[in-house]
Amino acid sequence: MKLTEINKVTDKTEFNSYADFETHPTAELKCINCENKISVNFSNLKKHQLSDFTNLTELDAKKMTEFIKEKLSEIPNSFLDYYCPSCGIPTRVLYESWAGGKHGEFGFGLKNIISGTE
Repeated sequence: MKLTEINKVTDKTEFNSYADFETHPTAELKCINCENKISVNFSNLKKHQLSDFTNLTELDAKKMTEFIKEKLSEIPNSFLDYYCPSCGIPTRVLYESWAGGKHGEFGFGLKNIISGTE
């Protein structure tokens, strides 16, 4: 498995309900393995925030979780995972959900991406 800083696979790393609510921007995440791009938007992140739901098989999810616990000293509070639609590599995006600020803002900060099976 490979741990990669999020800014190496996308330019959009911050989502904010106040700034992004009407424009619905996406982060184009580039696969580390095949460079295929997948779009992630505000509603995808909101749906998975603070959840333990995974789109991976039980075995792949377990490997990801163990890898994260071993490699990261601070684990973000949310994740979104998927299989690359092109090459099939399991991928997990780690992000921090936050709330507060003026007008009841909330948002997400993408932190890391983990890819691979071993």
